[in-house]
Amino acid sequence: MIVSLWSGPRNLSTALMYFFAHRGDFQVMDEPFFGAFLRKYPVWRPSREIVLAQMELDAQKVMESLQAKAQHGPLFLKNMANHRSLIPRNGHLNWKPILLFRDPAAVLQSYQKNMQDISLFDLAYEEQCALMEQFKRQEVPFLLVDSDTLQANPLAELQRICLWLKIPFENRMLTWSAGPLAEDGPWAPFWYSRVHQSSGLEARKRNDPPPPEIYQQRIYKQCLPYYQKLKAAYHEQIELT
Repeated sequence: MIVSLWSGPRNLSTALMYFFAHRGDFQVMDEPFFGAFLRKYPVWRPSREIVLAQMELDAQKVMESLQAKAQHGPLFLKNMANHRSLIPRNGHLNWKPILLFRDPAAVLQSYQKNMQDISLFDLAYEEQCALMEQFKRQEVPFLLVDSDTLQANPLAELQRICLWLKIPFENRMLTWSAGPLAEDGPWAPFWYSRVHQSSGLEARKRNDPPPPEIYQQRIYKQCLPYYQKLKAAYHEQIELT
């Protein structure tokens, strides 16, 4: 089994990877296509040079390596949705997809700490919606997860995810020893300090993020229709369960 998370940045995607890593029966891979993504796109990331030096840059070789890895047991892939163009055509349709999304105001508030010029492409909302529409057209079952709900009630959301995947829920998904994972990507020093200091995800009610600053309002407005589409589809899934 390959479970593929399709997320945007700052969506609790790393925490979800840690949940699966600490089950004990899943392997995990942290953004395996990121090197190939940076070779294809001239986008700036704080870890760009490190990633290009350390990761496999050939997407086909990445695909072959993770397929081989999946022969040794269930595999959880943490993918950014804007990496989808690196995957050979329809190569992901036999994976079990989870779309993790978050209010763009909260994403921008967090992402801007390490990023200056932020684009719609960086945040991957459009790509998440495109994946969702592809799954619908090709009748591929998928699960939507709202990051705010995951933060507010991690136990219930993890149980919901496990139920959808038809795997048993494990209590050890909720807690872990502080520190990094061996599987962390080379960008971890730039982004993972909070999860490295944690020993799990504490249930915490959402605090509404402040309105985007003036220079972010344009990108926020671009993201909003896609976020609303994901949110509406999420509520439809909840009503059907």
